[in-house]
This record gives sequence, structure tokens and C-alpha cells, in this order.
Amino acid sequence: MYAILVHTLDGTRSFEVREVPTPLPRSDQLLVHVKATSINFADLSYGIGRKPKGDEPFIPGLDVAGVVESVGSEVVSWIEGDPVVALASRAAYAEFVLVRPSLAIPPPRNLRMSELASIPCVFLTAWYALSQYAKLLKDETVLIHSGGSGVGVAGIQVAKALGARVITTAGSDWKLEKAKALGAEVGINYSSQDLTVELQSLVGNHGIDVVLDPVGGRIFDDTLPVLACGGRVITVGGNAGDRRGIDEASIAAKDQSIQQIGMFNDAAADIEQHGWTQLKEWFENGTLRPVVDRILPWRQAEDAQRLLAERKVFGKVVLDLEA
Repeated sequence: MYAILVHTLDGTRSFEVREVPTPLPRSDQLLVHVKATSINFADLSYGIGRKPKGDEPFIPGLDVAGVVESVGSEVVSWIEGDPVVALASRAAYAEFVLVRPSLAIPPPRNLRMSELASIPCVFLTAWYALSQYAKLLKDETVLIHSGGSGVGVAGIQVAKALGARVITTAGSDWKLEKAKALGAEVGINYSSQDLTVELQSLVGNHGIDVVLDPVGGRIFDDTLPVLACGGRVITVGGNAGDRRGIDEASIAAKDQSIQQIGMFNDAAADIEQHGWTQLKEWFENGTLRPVVDRILPWRQAEDAQRLLAERKVFGKVVLDLEA
């Protein structure tokens, strides 16, 4: 098979398309013929700043949309030829990839492969963060930072599906307009407006119940003063730097909590078939919809990652392996 391999050296990357051996599934795995995959911020950071561990070069990629090529001897719920959408541990920028059955589902009806490829990582992350970690309740106020990012567009929709009032932020007005079209009631431009002041004017003395923050840094710091008593902050990644605004005594006195999670992986797969089932139902009944900014031929993965790093997209960039 052919795959896109990434080499890292002194913090820089180079991309190479190379023929490599097709992986063989273990008894508890699926081998998927990949039709489309998509770019996540986790793909951009993987490999940077780590010491060589014998796994260079590596194949990035988490999101999978395709067809089951073969199944391990212990797998009973899938057969060769089944369409599938899944989350891989890595290596989805390739013609074939291994996935765990617990992180694979039959695709929601009426969605194209490119749309399916935009779903797994960001929507599972948003669902897991909001429903399982934050325990978001109907009619609570939730703040979704970076409303134009993959996690942001998923978080807005999942929060609305859970019955919450949604506020969002972004660094540009055009992204805020698109985010409001997804269901956010109001948007704040954190590049041109005072985030703390704007939030206080919106929520008053009650404060914000839940925050989903894939940004970190100053944005995180400026949010904490507006967090309600009993408020919960879930951070994902933290691409904008360190968080300095934590006053642990104040957090404890107000019964607030701050939890950090990575982009969703298979560590909690045993409880996630419920999440998959719920997301599938929401996509099929129109509660959720994929947000694909653009589709590129998969050999343009380096260009796709650059677009994401420069924050020039709204939603997901998808790589088409059939182009």
C-alpha cells in the first residue's frame, strides 16, 4: 500500500509518499480500506519535540471513512465489504489502516465519504467532554471557544443537542457568523473584543456553567473570572500556551473544576459505543451535520496541515484518497 510518512528534524517536518507493507489485523482488529481521512490539530503536533523512539518516520491520521477489507478471527460484528467510519490510534493517512471494532460504527445514512471522515475525532471529543466529563445539563450556559475549529463546530452542535444555551468565540467575525448558523446564540471576537467584559455582560451574576476550551493561554485565563459557582472547564490540547490564571483556593471555594483531556483516543473505548450510537442518531435525524471546509487530494496532506495551522479554515479539511 501507499502511505504518507512524516519525518521530523529539529522541530520541522517533511512529507513523503512511499510504498509500505500493508498491515495485518490481529484477531481483535479490523483492516479498513481508507477512502477519506481528515486533518486534526493532533496531527500537527504529533512528533514535534519528542526524542527519537524508533518510530520515525511515522504515518499520522486519526479519522477513517472507508470499507472493511478484512477482519480478525475474534471479530463477529463486521464482515469484508462493510462500509465503516472509525477512529484509528494513528496511521490513517494511508490506503489501509487498523482499527478497533469498539471505535468503529456503520456510517450514518446519506453522508458522503468526505463528510464521514470529518466526524470521528472531533465529534467524539466534543460528546465525551460535554456529556461525560462536564455532565452538561439542559438549559445550562456553555461557552465553546474557537467556534471555527473542528472541536468547536462539533461542540456547538453537541451542546445544542443536549439542550444548552451556547456562546462561542473565534478570532474573526466571518467565523463567528458561521458558528452562529450552527446554533450558537452569540459570538465574541477574542481578537478585537475584551473577552471577560463581553462574557460578563452576557451572563451577569450567574456566570458560565460549562466551558469547552481547545485554545488555552490568554483565552483560558480571561474566561475563569466569569465561571459560575459549580462551573466546569474542559480543556482540549491547549494550543495557545500555558494557563496562568488558576487560583486554586478560589476554584475550590466556588466548587469549580478544571479537567484537561486529549483529542479523543481509544483509552475509553469500552464506554463509547453509547457515544457512537447517539452521534449516529443525531446525524441521521439532522440534529448534527458535518462541517467540511474543503476537500483535497490526499497527497496534498502537507498543504492541508498548513491551512489548519494558519487557521484559514472553518471546520474540517478532508483528504480524499480516491482523488
